[in-house]
Amino acid sequence: WRQRQLEYTWLRSLMGRYEDFSVITRQSLTFTLKALGLTFDEKAFERIMDKYVHLDLYPDAKEALAAMKDRKLAILSNGSTAMLNALVRNTGLDTILDATISIDSTKIFKPSPRTYELIESNLGVKPHEVLFVSSNPC
Repeated sequence: WRQRQLEYTWLRSLMGRYEDFSVITRQSLTFTLKALGLTFDEKAFERIMDKYVHLDLYPDAKEALAAMKDRKLAILSNGSTAMLNALVRNTGLDTILDATISIDSTKIFKPSPRTYELIESNLGVKPHEVLFVSSNPC
């Protein structure tokens, strides 16, 4: 599901055909369930989608972020603003982060350089002052 989700964002960025990340998440989940031959009903599908805004944090995430409280902390994500706000609130990160930044305003997905410019405009920090930590495996 995640791999297909990323592929859809890359393809849409290359084609200049932006779509809200929640739509891409739904499309990639549908593809994955069908590709695996799994049957599902609308309620099961919605429970899976709801999990996306109720993700579990890594066990040490809050402690690690709290240890960096003297720095500006933010999320820069392909996620839509609504998805991100719900996720941050549901995990309790809203009390730790300085900003939650969605790429929505750029209408192009990471890893486009335009998306990373949002860090400077939202946090007022220069690119060489940023430490970027990804949750992706690559």
